[in-house]
Amino acid sequence: MPRKDKTDCAVFRHLNNLEYTYEWDAYCNIPEVNEILSHAAKNGSGNPGYPDGIYANKEKRLLILVEIKPSLSQHASKDGRKNPEKYAVDGILHYLSCFLKDNIENPSTVTYFSCWKIIGVAVSGDIYDEYNHRISNFILSGDSITEQKGLNDILSETDYLMLFDNIDEEQIVSNITTSSKKINKWLRSVDSQKRPVLLSALMICLFEIKGTQNDFKNGYNSWSPETIVNNIPKTIKKVLSIEKLPEEKINVLLAELAFMEHEQDLNNLTILKDILNELSDTVIPFFERKSNYDIIGKFYEEFLKYAGVANVKKGIVLTPRHIATLFTELIDIKINDVFLDPACGTGSFLIAAMNKLVTVIENSDVQNKEEKIKSIKTRHLIGFEKNQTMYSLAISNMLFRGDGKSQIYNTDFFSQEAADALKELEQKGICPTIGFVNPPYGGKDSADNPTKKEIQFLTGMLDKVSRYGLIIAPLSTYFKDDSIRNNILKKHTLRYVINMPKDLFMPNAATNTAIAVFETHKPHGNQEVIFFDLKDDGYVLSKSKGRTDVYNKWPRIKNELLNKLAKPNEFSDGVNMVKTTLKAGDEWLIQAHAATDYSGLGDNAFLKSVKEYMIFKAKQDLDLLDKDLDEVTLLEVISNYYGGDMNE
Repeated sequence: MPRKDKTDCAVFRHLNNLEYTYEWDAYCNIPEVNEILSHAAKNGSGNPGYPDGIYANKEKRLLILVEIKPSLSQHASKDGRKNPEKYAVDGILHYLSCFLKDNIENPSTVTYFSCWKIIGVAVSGDIYDEYNHRISNFILSGDSITEQKGLNDILSETDYLMLFDNIDEEQIVSNITTSSKKINKWLRSVDSQKRPVLLSALMICLFEIKGTQNDFKNGYNSWSPETIVNNIPKTIKKVLSIEKLPEEKINVLLAELAFMEHEQDLNNLTILKDILNELSDTVIPFFERKSNYDIIGKFYEEFLKYAGVANVKKGIVLTPRHIATLFTELIDIKINDVFLDPACGTGSFLIAAMNKLVTVIENSDVQNKEEKIKSIKTRHLIGFEKNQTMYSLAISNMLFRGDGKSQIYNTDFFSQEAADALKELEQKGICPTIGFVNPPYGGKDSADNPTKKEIQFLTGMLDKVSRYGLIIAPLSTYFKDDSIRNNILKKHTLRYVINMPKDLFMPNAATNTAIAVFETHKPHGNQEVIFFDLKDDGYVLSKSKGRTDVYNKWPRIKNELLNKLAKPNEFSDGVNMVKTTLKAGDEWLIQAHAATDYSGLGDNAFLKSVKEYMIFKAKQDLDLLDKDLDEVTLLEVISNYYGGDMNE
């Protein structure tokens, strides 16, 4: 692969050391890419023009263009970035602009690239000299080109794909937050706990079944409110019957909707039409993307905010998307695996498991891939959820994912009904091999609180899956109930325990949690356990969006975590990562096995702690802990608080 100069060669050596499926080159064998570049000359002549490097993965629809300059002074112009022949950033922006749909003449080419992920990378200077090079990353998203300001390196193929997932998530969060505000406003007179059920029902009514006409979707804009209300149960029954959902499950959803008959405000001339239009135009299109984001779960969280309900008090702690995805990467997953979630909520683990299995199949050499993927969605996902509202949300969530709903049961995992369901599935040759669970938190298994404890969910799940079981639960799960934990290790092997960031479930719950990974039906014996303290996942908490990976840090943090878990002898430091054997009664937490870390102690650390406490104490006494103050105002408040004390 001939390059123009030494700098290009260095950059391409670096690229070749990263994980890419195919080779980088100066040209591309995809006709549609070459069609656009055939008149992309930097001088505007309309002649062919090519960036210094091109990477294309047709299967994953990923295109990366690289422009390289040997000197830092050639990184970007100062006159509007309009000198593509002399500067790396200007050049890459020129090439990316050629892929904007308004600049593509052929309509079929516009359609071809509508689902592609297109990235531009500008590199200047010596990439192997830490202080003598610059890298800028740009993405083409929709009708615009956006610079990724916090990203100053070249990523691997996987990380670039995850970058787009993160951007998708940001867009989903923003749109759903906006939509939920609108819908909550329209439904302000409806019981806050009923709003998500109505949302789920309306989404099912908008679902289009291939080969079947949806009269509701095609006609609701011309119907009266009374006609819409009367047709909601009929349409749900029709859609779910065609989708082969058992009648008893359909009846559960219809029972949840009985309240509609008594809601006078639903007869308002526009409310239901406004909501249906909002869902159709803004929300449903997101389901067409292959994402692990729990869209319905996010709506539910937003609705609870407006209801003033604390999720944690109700035992409802929805699983963050990146954690659901992490579960699928902590273990090896095979094509024939069957997933079980004993407390599936709105279905986030089932969504992640389904997408992972689809990816495994797509990347395999198995025959009849489409048929196998269809089988996954109908036979390889099992969920139990006793909360009727959550169950109805899970059904609609999975419906728009392409299936996966037929083996979700509205019953308690510990009931005889659940045992019978699992036995019936076993008779059909469907036996769970992997279990994922984020159980209800704060269960007591008592008369006052009949919800089972987290450790009981773990025990029940491990006994029913043949390969792996993973749980995320409060830290107390890992040091209480010694006898239950000892009995678990008599049957199953504990492989990893990963302490998660303390604000993982914020703003909905302030709960310290950890993930535990078990290999099932293999007594633990003297096996060593790896304990890891993941203090930071890169996510940032904001008022409007909750916790998001705004700086795209999670991909690297996750890869580092997986790499260290795979090489414990190399990375165990006795403080943040410990590999050790367990004795009977030992706690399953890194705090019980790690050495004390004194490296951060010193005068500066002590003074910092004192200052932080003084700020906390002042804000607590002034009832300002939940207030978002700017730095100047906070300084004035703190100064006045301690100034007043000192004058007394």
